[in-house]
Amino acid sequence: MRARILLLIGLLSACSTSDKPDNLIPEDKMIRLLEEVHIAENQVNNLHLGSADSSLIVYKGLEKEIFKKYGVDTAIYRESFKYYVAQPEQFKTMYTKVVKDLEVQNERYLKKQRASKPDTTKKPI
Repeated sequence: MRARILLLIGLLSACSTSDKPDNLIPEDKMIRLLEEVHIAENQVNNLHLGSADSSLIVYKGLEKEIFKKYGVDTAIYRESFKYYVAQPEQFKTMYTKVVKDLEVQNERYLKKQRASKPDTTKKPI
């Protein structure tokens, strides 16, 4: 995943402008949005749909709901993403936060899963 992100950063920074868009998504909101986008990508990957087209259709539906939740559209998201990618240090800091937040969420999920499983090591009395 990190290699894909770095490649994307490199490609977009080569063709991006550093002009701040008028409708730039604020950094904290963009971080939360990116977290949800990555969660959606993971959910689609875990469905094992077998077809890239089917996966894309499901992902686009999830993405649409995320954008609706944050009050942005695809154009605003792309412009904001391009802007942040063109600011490599800021973008690196943002993605460090995204990764950290996703790790915390994953730990919470795993802890909850472990707590909900019955202990099979105890013998009945």
